[in-house]
Amino acid sequence: MKAWKILTFSTLLLVIFAFSTDVQAGSGLRKGTAGATELLIPVSARGTALGGAFTSGISGVEALYFNPAGVAASDVRTEVMFSHLNWIADIDVEYLAVITKVGEFGYLGTSFKTIGFGDIQQTTVENPDGTGSTYSPNYLNIGVTYSRAMTDRILFGVTGKLISEKIMRESALGVGFDFGLQYMTGISGLKLGVVLLNLGPNMRFDGPDLEHAVLLPGTEGGTQEEAIRTTLASFDLPSALQLGLSYDYPFNDVHMVTAMGSFQNNGYTYDQYNFAVEYSYDNMFFLRGAFSTAYREDHPLADEDGSDYGSGFLASDEDYLWGPSFGAGLKFNLTPTTPVSFDYAYRMAEFFDAPQWFTVGIGF
Repeated sequence: MKAWKILTFSTLLLVIFAFSTDVQAGSGLRKGTAGATELLIPVSARGTALGGAFTSGISGVEALYFNPAGVAASDVRTEVMFSHLNWIADIDVEYLAVITKVGEFGYLGTSFKTIGFGDIQQTTVENPDGTGSTYSPNYLNIGVTYSRAMTDRILFGVTGKLISEKIMRESALGVGFDFGLQYMTGISGLKLGVVLLNLGPNMRFDGPDLEHAVLLPGTEGGTQEEAIRTTLASFDLPSALQLGLSYDYPFNDVHMVTAMGSFQNNGYTYDQYNFAVEYSYDNMFFLRGAFSTAYREDHPLADEDGSDYGSGFLASDEDYLWGPSFGAGLKFNLTPTTPVSFDYAYRMAEFFDAPQWFTVGIGF
């Protein structure tokens, strides 16, 4: 059994390093090259208030999104979480997730995320001011997760995702995977985490409205029009490799502070650095805050306007949308075995109203 655990752990590390060569971009030259960006929208108030920096210590049902390895760190048998997000530009995000322990096999989990865009006015070449009709895109992400404690210090998790996007009669369907590890070091309170996010094949939109009847150039008069189908370019998933570190410092039995940080190597934009602190009072009341920044490297193939020239960390501007995030949480027991949590997060943003997260969780 011990040999099997070591083999599994080693294999996972090889997978991580093999795939990491595909996500080591981290420069502005990759901006705008990825699609399915709804995968990047955080779904829990606690994780968002901590700026996504809790890769190493996130646990339970919240870990489904941030690091599937943390699911196995849940302290209850079953957890359910619902989250509502007022996203930018009047977009609403709803998220439902469930995890449950299946004996010695480990934890299984599933999650559902929907994106609500509201009604959008339809425009065409002939009617640029609108046709009088509206449409509403339908975006849905479904995830299935397996997580297990491989040893008393090593947690492993993997998530498979179904990604569905539909705009009017055109749609794209794809799959993606997350692979995560958490490691409890020999130093009390110190944890390490690594997660590969959104690995998968390219996606492409297709549908009947991409087909048009045209008269080919050079054909004789009276010739019947031919059906020509436009093939759209495929797009990458927004893959990333994140490394995290956290440290719990208990002042006494009531007060505790957790400091954390993470580095995210993005395959679709600049690399990102996240730093966060969480204060806990009696494991019942929580205050959280985080700051994230991106690093822009000088590159000889910068844009003609020079926007990509010069190295340095980015504050919230046209190159990096996000500012600091803040949040609070309340956790209590309805019964000795039924914990309930309420969490709120607020994140400052450039050009848009600050999005807000509301999350409710229950365990039993």
